[in-house]
Amino acid sequence: RDLHSFPTRRSSDLCIRILSESVGILPLHLYRKGPDGREKLAQHPLISLLNEPSEYWNRFDLLQWLMGNALANGNGYARVWRDQNFKPTGITYLKSSSVAPFIDEASGHLYYDVDGKVLYPYDIIHIKGLGTDPVKGKSPIAVHRENLALSLEAQQYGERFFSRGGNVESVFEYPATLNEKSFDRLKAELRKQVGGMANAHAPLLLEGGMKYNRINIPLEDAQFIATRKFQRSEIAAIFGVPPHMVGDLDKATYNNTELMGIEYVTYSLMPWLVKIQAEFARKLLREDEKPHLYFAFQTNGLMRGDSRSRSEFYRNMSMIGAMNANEIRELEDMNAYPGGEKYFVQLNMTTAENAGNPDNENNA
Repeated sequence: RDLHSFPTRRSSDLCIRILSESVGILPLHLYRKGPDGREKLAQHPLISLLNEPSEYWNRFDLLQWLMGNALANGNGYARVWRDQNFKPTGITYLKSSSVAPFIDEASGHLYYDVDGKVLYPYDIIHIKGLGTDPVKGKSPIAVHRENLALSLEAQQYGERFFSRGGNVESVFEYPATLNEKSFDRLKAELRKQVGGMANAHAPLLLEGGMKYNRINIPLEDAQFIATRKFQRSEIAAIFGVPPHMVGDLDKATYNNTELMGIEYVTYSLMPWLVKIQAEFARKLLREDEKPHLYFAFQTNGLMRGDSRSRSEFYRNMSMIGAMNANEIRELEDMNAYPGGEKYFVQLNMTTAENAGNPDNENNA
């Protein structure tokens, strides 16, 4: 059974790798909300903590671990270590099999049993998959187990079909019964005529009223030839991964690949990113920080598109005063420059604050 399910496991493993690595490579920033908008913090203990959660893994490892286990097992866990002032000082991994969340019947509160030791919720970062259990999640595979079971049965049947002689292509029909000597001579003659690469597609000479009949595989059976491709696209759909990212290029074109990439970020990654952002805010921020601090992933790098599309977008945004040069340069991983913080509109490319006063001589 494990051997039969290898293509299924391979496709699901590929989807898990793509999603978990996509989350791992995204920059994660800490922002402060203020009256003039948000401010990205450059100095905060949590920034250093997330960049180096422990001595043996970095931010990428942490995010990939949480995301990979949530996809594979339905639940991704990590342990938060704190000092005597309740300040987070480290984050270490926890295997899904060693953690059991439960709700205490007496108090109604959530706790985590980690190898026999009961921990409070603030000690555990928990990324859950979809599920009906309020404290545990399920992997996408578990949620769609019935559909995958049908695909697995189809592949098993397809293997039996071809391995047990279902691929017989033709028969020779003789109007009478042959004796043993004639039968042996006929087999030898047919092998001589059609055997080997040199006789491929050569005309076949038959005698004595013998007929050649080619067997056409029934349509419903021949459909199993495409079973592996169907499995791959179905599993990609279950995980929310665009088909072209798992090697299914049937419907991929130059124009729609970019759109599918944007949809991948919006509809596949974003729900998981929101879960991680909310969980980090709940478990890592102090109570007095939660009203004005929050985590947010920067997804612009995955949604930028080609250089021509980005250039047109930046030009339009800068001409209406929505973005300044330094903001554009930041998105393109370029350094800011003095004066690049000014906003412009289309009134002879004046600054936004001078747009209502055309007589102002200092329009630059």
